[in-house]
Amino acid sequence: MTILLASAELEHFAKVGGLADISAALPIGWEKLGHDPIIVLPKYACISESDSITLIDMHIELSICSHTVHVYKSHIQHTMIPVYLLECDELYQRPGIYGNPDGYVDNDLRFYVLCKAAFEIMIKLHISPDVISAHDYHTALLLPLLKLDYAHHPLFARTKGILTIHNAQYQGWYDNYRMHDISNWDFLNDSFESWFLFNNSFNALYAGINFSDAIVAVSPGYAMEVLTEQFGEGLEQVFQQYQYKLHGILNGVNYESWKPEKDEYLNKHFSPNHLEGKYEGKQILIERSFSKNRHNDSLPLFGIVSRFTSQKGLDILNGCIEQFLHEESQRLVVLGSGDKRYQEYFTQLQKRFPTVCSYTQGYDESLAHAILAYSDFFLMPSAFEPCGLTQIYAMNYGTIPIVRKVGGLKDTVLDFDSNPMNGNGLVFTDFSSEELAKCIERAISCHTDKQMMNILIQNAMQSHFPISATAEQYVKLFNSLRDTH
Repeated sequence: MTILLASAELEHFAKVGGLADISAALPIGWEKLGHDPIIVLPKYACISESDSITLIDMHIELSICSHTVHVYKSHIQHTMIPVYLLECDELYQRPGIYGNPDGYVDNDLRFYVLCKAAFEIMIKLHISPDVISAHDYHTALLLPLLKLDYAHHPLFARTKGILTIHNAQYQGWYDNYRMHDISNWDFLNDSFESWFLFNNSFNALYAGINFSDAIVAVSPGYAMEVLTEQFGEGLEQVFQQYQYKLHGILNGVNYESWKPEKDEYLNKHFSPNHLEGKYEGKQILIERSFSKNRHNDSLPLFGIVSRFTSQKGLDILNGCIEQFLHEESQRLVVLGSGDKRYQEYFTQLQKRFPTVCSYTQGYDESLAHAILAYSDFFLMPSAFEPCGLTQIYAMNYGTIPIVRKVGGLKDTVLDFDSNPMNGNGLVFTDFSSEELAKCIERAISCHTDKQMMNILIQNAMQSHFPISATAEQYVKLFNSLRDTH
């Protein structure tokens, strides 16, 4: 089966969050099952020739929306999975991927060109994909392109289109007249709500939902949540309408990149039966993070690696974590960036409690792996979490996640107090500082009981959510769609 995947992010090439991880891991899983994945990605300013990225000039030029797009080819690291990169300086040669904090004003054009180019590359190479896999609003417009613009092209006559929703909060609200001019789709005279217009405004995610053959939410829990007003982000009635084609498939991870025995970013390796390296690595991380402000290195170490948005539950951390830092009953190491108010919060937190709080702004792959591997606990008190990958990474390193019972977190983390035999984390339900504080207190108490802590670590490290299982479920869905005409 030939599977065309277009994404705004891809691990090792351009990454903001978990979308990059799954956009790389899924094709690897499909390839191992004997299928032929193909990836299309913009050639952003951050992408250049390197040890892990080899760029091959394909000598393919496309003309899309009056822009010339030059095509390069590379591969996912350690595979033969092709990655086609779109070079168009006017659209992609700028900082970042999306444009912070509010997004580039021409993201409508940037992502439409990505979608359109994916089809044109297939035509140039005479490849007929069995399935087109779109991810979030950035590439949701692949699906109306498939059903309208390319419906009668022989290469796409039997192609099915699947939309995976990693986060329904981001929908791609674009100006009606601009999108009409860009796409030539005739929707301006449509009613208040059509297959493109939601509440009389062009909505890329909504269009993708309407034109898809199937919709995948990235966890079973999230598939149920988007049907509700609390989590549907205004589209809950649309999801209810299409519940017959809505599937919940839990994101898995590529454990080859997150293995404590041989993680290339770690200077101390370890395994479930030999945890010495974890504890040695913790001391190195403390030395790196706190320098001269060290004392009482036996304190439990809590880690955060996150994009800073309201989704991640940082609002209930504020007013909760301070009491523990003031009492010096824990250490906190934070890596992340995003909303300026959260960046300022952690900056001030570090200034107030320099001996027990360390904050690094931005993203550092090496530090991210160290925090996930060497911390005792990983804080992830999300307001909502479609799936989440970092809690899975953390568990594989025996770092105990502290999470809210929501979305994919409740599909992957089982509360230890409720089920000591299998519990692999600490879970709370209500979105409040008080409930989070109780969970942190439980963590500190667990840390003082070495026998209990070891059981919890072993349970966490035995938890397994491989990308192979995710890939198999996607393929099963693809096959069921191919059997329909």
